Amino acid sequence: MRASNHTMLRRVAGASVVVIATVLPAGVAAAADYPGGNPPAVSPNSGSNVKASTATKPSTLPFTGGDVAGLALIGVGAALAGTVLVRRSRRAARV
Repeated sequence: MRASNHTMLRRVAGASVVVIATVLPAGVAAAADYPGGNPPAVSPNSGSNVKASTATKPSTLPFTGGDVAGLALIGVGAALAGTVLVRRSRRAARV
């Protein structure tokens, strides 16, 4: 097999993996919520009472859990890894 055919085969295989990985979860998302047919019935007045509560306004913003420094390090690491991979592939292509 020539190098160009081998490269094309690898590209098609890689694209197929990406397509399958994105299309396969769509079947799960399109699944029926209630396989038996009708959803369970809920009476409008079940007898439970919920008391209203007054909310106090916090003085600071809530912490949402975003780790900006960690995400920045992951981004820098991914960029460096991509640079190394591109340089290695170009070096191998010259030989």
